[in-house]
Amino acid sequence: MRWLVDVVAIAACIWWERTKVPPGLRLVTSSRAPARGRRRGRVNGVITVLASRPEMEARVLSALERRAVVRVTATWAELQQVIRGTRPLAVFADPLADETGDPDGHLVRFYRDWQMPVILYTPLTPDCAAYLLHLGQAGIRHILFHRFDDDWERLNEIVDSLRPPHSPPRSPPPPRSPPPTSPLLVA
Repeated sequence: MRWLVDVVAIAACIWWERTKVPPGLRLVTSSRAPARGRRRGRVNGVITVLASRPEMEARVLSALERRAVVRVTATWAELQQVIRGTRPLAVFADPLADETGDPDGHLVRFYRDWQMPVILYTPLTPDCAAYLLHLGQAGIRHILFHRFDDDWERLNEIVDSLRPPHSPPRSPPPPRSPPPTSPLLVA
């Protein structure tokens, strides 16, 4: 019976020690997420943006302009011209930005025919539901919703996860040559 009292006393001491430290100050060593504000490496290339709202453009610019050249466009024709001129690393596009320019057709062509990494960046409204369903069936998988999951970390995480399809796959290192034999060790 004494051992039960000892176990309860040990548990109470551990609980007491843990409640002294506020939860925000605990160090979690298993987290692999980079700290906010941590500078990431520069990405060589261009990122194009077609957004329906100026605050969406500003969000992408503030998160990515130090890492890559960010080209902001206003219409689908302008976006297509930028893509033809420079092979961008990523295309952040809002289907609601220029509805007169056939957003479905352009985005499917960018993704399937030209093999561009397309990220749908749109406000969460009932108007975008049909576009999201159609583009999801076309194979586009990256979606960011304005004011919900478009923070600095998420934008950088998506750019880091994309590898340009036009870059060649990494080749294995060349085989090592055998070490030279010394004339003194030859029998």
